Amino acid sequence: MKILEMLQRNSKISLSKLSSMLGRPRTTVGERIAKLEREGYILGYKAIVDPRKLGYKYVAFVMLKVRRKVNIKGESNQEVLASKIMEDSRNNPSLPYVEEAHIVTGAYDLILKVWARSWNELTNFLIKYLASLEDVVWTETFLALRSISKPLEGFPIRHGSEKH
Repeated sequence: MKILEMLQRNSKISLSKLSSMLGRPRTTVGERIAKLEREGYILGYKAIVDPRKLGYKYVAFVMLKVRRKVNIKGESNQEVLASKIMEDSRNNPSLPYVEEAHIVTGAYDLILKVWARSWNELTNFLIKYLASLEDVVWTETFLALRSISKPLEGFPIRHGSEKH
């Protein structure tokens, strides 16, 4: 658990420094990291970029009510639509960036976390792009006025969890 905490704080930390801080041999720490990667506890290593530095000024949470059906591959319409929206946002520079899509319970079926560079870009996404998707029944949008937490600070590791 301590290895996971330390790697979340700084994934670029050297194996030597990490082993020194943990008071464990380098080979032991290296083997434990490899095991955490193999077992899927560590999904990857990446740079965390501030969307605002890239020109994204607005963050919105868009709730979607979706027509419910299952396709011939056994996928729910929610899964298919979420994947399509995310793929389109990555491939079409005129669309805002959809950072996350979640299938949820309650009055809505999907929640999207959307970053937009301009008010016009967000407006077009909501009233043109989403409206063009036949399985979107209705939407409701919430604009974030201010974010309190820092993005991707790291998932809280609870001591006493399964040991690795």
